[in-house]
Amino acid sequence: MKQQTILYFEKTGILMAVYLVLRFLLPIVLPFFLAWITVGCLVFLQKKLPVRLLTLSILYILLFLLLSGTSIFCGCYLLYEPCCRLLPVCQSYWAQFSEYLSWLPGSLSGYLADLMPSALSCMFGIFLYLISILLFARDWEHFHILLYRLPFAVPVSNAAGRLLQCVRGWIHAQFRIMLVVSLECAAGYYLLHIPGFPFWAVLTGIIDALPVFGTGTVFFPWIAVMVLQGEYPFALWLGLLYLITWLTRELMEPKLLGDGLGLLPVCFLISVIAGLKLFGPLGFFSGPFGVLLIRELWVELETAFSQKNRLNL
Repeated sequence: MKQQTILYFEKTGILMAVYLVLRFLLPIVLPFFLAWITVGCLVFLQKKLPVRLLTLSILYILLFLLLSGTSIFCGCYLLYEPCCRLLPVCQSYWAQFSEYLSWLPGSLSGYLADLMPSALSCMFGIFLYLISILLFARDWEHFHILLYRLPFAVPVSNAAGRLLQCVRGWIHAQFRIMLVVSLECAAGYYLLHIPGFPFWAVLTGIIDALPVFGTGTVFFPWIAVMVLQGEYPFALWLGLLYLITWLTRELMEPKLLGDGLGLLPVCFLISVIAGLKLFGPLGFFSGPFGVLLIRELWVELETAFSQKNRLNL
């Protein structure tokens, strides 16, 4: 009975430790943690390619910067013409409702002032992420030797190995949801006669797979522009397409992601909601990740407890 009580206290300690790490430590070390995961993936890729790890990391950083720059350029280029067409419409509405919209400039400037530190912090985080990739790649072996000297390194490593299998299942499930949403958008864009509909459909699917964003990031501004331009039937069809994609993710996500992570769908949904409440937008990932980490550490603890009991017998 005494040993069982000790086991329960140790499980409670793991629960509190994981919460404190996710709540306070993870936001601070997130760029370094992502860089460590990235280099780990590059190490796996290096086994199949005759390239040094540092060289592979430099190539990854160049590809990351190229894709980011291309995305920003394409976004600005594609949004330039719609913004130019929308500006006279906005000016017309502003002239008609200027008395009612007089509060917008002050509130908007306050919102932008609050947003600016977050944007600078995000840019600095990306810079740390890229620099950390080079540093981890340069001293990968020495860093792992240092990690294994830490207390509880072996059980955490065993739990992380099983957790990696769950993450692979999660990526597979996300890809399947993204594929279904992209196909739905492709069919909808084709029926709406949108030029280059396959590209826009894939882009919408990728944005939908990102945490916090979703297809509403694409459809809400688009619908607002169509309403301002007086194209109400087009806006109605866009709203219907958004509803279809939203329902698709809501119905598929708990089942596929729960199965991929080894959680019941309702448990996965609870972990996401709890993560968002406790950790903010980052909780979309850290909520399920924390539940899985606690589960795997408990498994390690119970395994060690069982082995100890066998030895005592």
